[in-house]
Amino acid sequence: MAKIKLTEKALKSLPSPVDDAQAYFWDHEVRGFGVVVGRDGSRGTGARTFIVRGRVAGSGERVKVKIGGWQESRDDQQFWTVELARERARAVLGQLAAGSNPNAARDEDGQPVGPTLREGVQTHLARMKKKNRSPRSIQTFEHETTKYLADWLDRPISELTGAKLIELHQQIKERAAKRIGTNPANEKGAPLANRVIAHVSASWRSLNKRLEGKLGSWNPASAVDKDTIRPKRERILDENLPDYAARVATMRSPIKRDGLMVALYTGLRHEDVRTLRFELVDFDEQTLHLPNPKGGESKAFTIPLSKTPFAILQRRQRDNAKDLGRGDEGWCFPGIDQEGKVGRVSELRAAVTTRKNGKRIAEGRFPVEDVHSLRRTWESIANDEGITELDQHVLSNHSFGSHNVNATYISQHIDHLATCADKIDAGITRRIQGTHPVKRKAKRLRAVP
Repeated sequence: MAKIKLTEKALKSLPSPVDDAQAYFWDHEVRGFGVVVGRDGSRGTGARTFIVRGRVAGSGERVKVKIGGWQESRDDQQFWTVELARERARAVLGQLAAGSNPNAARDEDGQPVGPTLREGVQTHLARMKKKNRSPRSIQTFEHETTKYLADWLDRPISELTGAKLIELHQQIKERAAKRIGTNPANEKGAPLANRVIAHVSASWRSLNKRLEGKLGSWNPASAVDKDTIRPKRERILDENLPDYAARVATMRSPIKRDGLMVALYTGLRHEDVRTLRFELVDFDEQTLHLPNPKGGESKAFTIPLSKTPFAILQRRQRDNAKDLGRGDEGWCFPGIDQEGKVGRVSELRAAVTTRKNGKRIAEGRFPVEDVHSLRRTWESIANDEGITELDQHVLSNHSFGSHNVNATYISQHIDHLATCADKIDAGITRRIQGTHPVKRKAKRLRAVP
C-alpha cells in the first residue's frame, strides 16, 4: 500500500500488479479514499477502481465501499474522475461517521432492509422460554422491549448502531420517572437504561446465532458504557431488629406479617416467598422445595425449614381460610386481586397513603425497609453465627460454584443444612428478643513504627 496524491495523470502511470494480487494506492488529501489496481488480461493493464475504507461509527465494523471504476459511466451519464470520486468518498465517509453502513442491503427507495430488531426480540424470547427462564424475567423482557424500543422494532437491526444505542441509553435516563426508595447514589433511570441495552444485546446475539453469524462479529450494544449500579446493601442492624419485629407485629394482615417473618428467617427472595404453595412444603420431612427460583427451573433447590418458619407455615395452613375469608387456593400467602380472585399476595408489605386536607400527597409501604433488606440481614446473621459461605449460598440459592470450582465437588446433606438453618434461626430470635450480646465494632489497627 502506498499514499500518493491522486490525480488523473497519476492514475495513468500507476503500475499494475505483477501477479494476481491487487495493489492499493491511498489519497493524501482524503483519508480512507483510494484506488485499487487489478489485473485485466484482455487489455494487459490493470483496472482502476475507486474505493473508500473506514469503520462504521458506533459498531467499529470495518468496511470497504466501492465507488466506481475510473472512466466508467455513472448513472448521470458522466464518467468517474478523480474529483468526482473524491467528492463521493467524502459523502461515504460522512455516512460511516453517522453510523450508517453504505454496504447494507437497501430497497428501491434506498432504505435499509434486512432482519429487524423485532425478529431479534422474538428469537431471544423463544430462547428464554426454551431455557425455562422465570415468568417474571420473560414478562420484564417483553414489557421493556415493547415500551422502550417501539420506534426500532420494525426497522432493520443494522440501523441500531452503537452510536444510536448510546443516545438511546441516555434518553431513557433523562425520561425516567423519579421513584421513591431508589438508591440516590445511582443516576435516575440508570438500572432501566442498562436493562434495555442488555435486551438489545441479547436479541442481537440470539438473532446472529440463528443467522449463523451473518450480522457480523461486533455487537453494537458493546459500544455503550453502561452505568455502574450501586446496590443499597442495607441490612437491619442487630440492635434494630426488636423494633422491626415490633412494627411488623402491628400490621393489620396476619398473612403479610407471617410472610415477612418467613422472608427474614429463611433469607428467601421476595418473589420466592410470595409464590410459595403448600404442595411445595414437605410437612413430614420439614423441607421446602423451590421449583422455579431466580435463574429458572435449572436452579430448583430444596432447603430444610427451621422451627420458626416451619411453625409459621403450619399456622398459615390452619388459619388462611379464616384470615382471608375464603379458601387460599393452595397459596401459603394468598391475596385477593381487584377482580376478587384469590392468588399469591402482590406485596408482603402494607400499602400506606399519606393524606393532607383530604388529598393524597404520598404513597409508601409499611414497614419502610425493603424486603430484600431481610435477605441481607439473614446473610449477615448467618455469617456472624459461623455458617460457611458455601452453606449460606446453598440455603439462599446463590450461585457459588461459578467462582469456586472446589464447591462443585461438594454436596451437603440435608441434615447438615438443617443444623445450619437452626443456628441461624436461633441467632435471629436472640436478636429480636434483645438477648444477643452486643459485639464491639472492628477498629483499624495502626502499624507499629
